[in-house]
Amino acid sequence: MYQDSIDDIQTVISVGQLAGTHDIEQNIASIERLARTAASHGSRLIVLPEAVMYAYTESGEKIAQIARQWGRKFESALKGIADRHGISLLAGAYLPTQTGRSSNTLILARPGAEPSLHYNKLHLYDAFDFKESEKHDVTALKSDFSELVTFDLDGFTVGILNCYDLRFPEMARLLVEKGAEVLVVSSGWVAGPLKELQWETLLRARAIENTCFVAGSCQPAPLSTGLSMIIDPMGAVTSGAHEGEALATSTLSKKRLKLVRDKLPCLEQRRYSLLRTHTQ
Repeated sequence: MYQDSIDDIQTVISVGQLAGTHDIEQNIASIERLARTAASHGSRLIVLPEAVMYAYTESGEKIAQIARQWGRKFESALKGIADRHGISLLAGAYLPTQTGRSSNTLILARPGAEPSLHYNKLHLYDAFDFKESEKHDVTALKSDFSELVTFDLDGFTVGILNCYDLRFPEMARLLVEKGAEVLVVSSGWVAGPLKELQWETLLRARAIENTCFVAGSCQPAPLSTGLSMIIDPMGAVTSGAHEGEALATSTLSKKRLKLVRDKLPCLEQRRYSLLRTHTQ
């Protein structure tokens, strides 16, 4: 965190773009390479894709086996990278569950004594002929909305989404109602007709409608769309990646956030509040 004036608080974040392969040790090495570079650019957080621990195309049985064998070791590896390079990492993993299956979990590993955080994907991808609910446990909803995860980064409140969550604007709005000024989206946005357009459109929409920063990290082609990017509260892309393994970095500014929210006070002008009930 740094201040360029008495009125502004800033932080630097990166989105890392890479594929989750079948070689977990190789995936960890790739994550560390990107984290090291991001830290050298001054980043305090690197957002990595969904399922970067291991290829998401495998069967539910295989992923459950990998979760049991590697889930906690992968989390420990992320923590080691965070400590070595002084940067927080958000990365997609699989963790074992009591049902014998697995959870699609984003792990936030932070340097020093801060504990890791887990966000279990709320909206499983049962669309476009894909059936993610056949692979992973469905996350239970709670009356206090504690299934929605936010954390502090240098004075910014950050809310976490995972891939298909992006298509549900009420989730992003609930995170903003919990104080989120930045939304981070880890994704394996599956490639297909118009999918690149949908990915970018939805990222920009979540930024514009909530007047907040959005950082989206996606696995690259051929299985996913790539196009990782960081977007400011007016919907402008401030930094982005295109093909293959890549890194994009931007500075987030409280002054910029306040300027946009003062000029476009749509959050204050709402005449309908979000219906804060769960749909089972």
